[in-house]
Amino acid sequence: MENGKTYEKQTPEEIARAAQEAAIKSAMEQAQLMLGNIPGMNMQDMQAQIMAQMQAAVPNLVDIQTQQATMGTLGDVDADTVCNTGMKNMNDAADITQSLMNLDFNADDFFDDNDSWEIKRSKDGTLNSEQLRLLALGAPILVYNDEYTDTIGHQEYVDSLKEQIRSWWEVTDRESAFEIVDWLLREGHHAEADRVLAAMRNGQETEGIDEDKVEDVSLITDYMLENSICDMNSVPHTAIAWDLVRIVNLGRWAFQCGYITEEDMWNIMCVADETASANFSSWEEYGMSFVLGRGVWHGDTDDCQTAYEIVAELLKNEDSPWLQLSWSD
Repeated sequence: MENGKTYEKQTPEEIARAAQEAAIKSAMEQAQLMLGNIPGMNMQDMQAQIMAQMQAAVPNLVDIQTQQATMGTLGDVDADTVCNTGMKNMNDAADITQSLMNLDFNADDFFDDNDSWEIKRSKDGTLNSEQLRLLALGAPILVYNDEYTDTIGHQEYVDSLKEQIRSWWEVTDRESAFEIVDWLLREGHHAEADRVLAAMRNGQETEGIDEDKVEDVSLITDYMLENSICDMNSVPHTAIAWDLVRIVNLGRWAFQCGYITEEDMWNIMCVADETASANFSSWEEYGMSFVLGRGVWHGDTDDCQTAYEIVAELLKNEDSPWLQLSWSD
């Protein structure tokens, strides 16, 4: 009994199963953060297949964890063994998450018939028009992650979010958050791509520029032209919108994690706004730059296509902040 509550003693099998389910839950939470809300994806089906994959890869997983649990409950193992057991469960979750990040599964199994992106609005009226416009600069990732586009909201998985921004950018406090904002503004993933774009636009050699980045930019610009995402006259001159969208969302995430104040968050978004205003004259230009930058990020046409689908929805859906808010206001 603890704090007036009575707890039933679990069997080793129950402890093992709980550990396995906890590992999968952790993986699914991280997958939601990493993959966002891919339209039509059935997360329950994904979880079932992950469980099946775990059991196929380690047929006696439950037996192994049962033995570990039995040793732990009997108390006849030393502290190092208990620690190693805990680390194994954490590694199980990490392995599952890596499988998800690598899309190491049959994606067709997880999609329903509805394949459109949703623009969600809470309509809670907590933000004024200027705040809504600042938040709209981060709309592509808000849509990708199935979050509201009209409120800073509350991140349900704060612990997972803290781990993600730590692993992505080593952001763990106010200082590190502002350091990454500064890096995204100055360099991020756009600076090298922009050098390639400038050389291509001016008919110059790309000697001295990273060859992989030259290849990535060529691949994505060709894809955008071949698929009528843009034409020769509207090829984005910069990929910086990809980093600006991330700056807005990093500010929001850092606030949700408690690393910065709300005032800090809006100041970060204002910095992104100033740079966006200096580089673009419309939401469409901004969106096309995001599409290019997202594709060039990993040199992946699928990333480019996903970004284009989201941007296209933001440019036509009546619920979109991009249609409701003027670019220049």
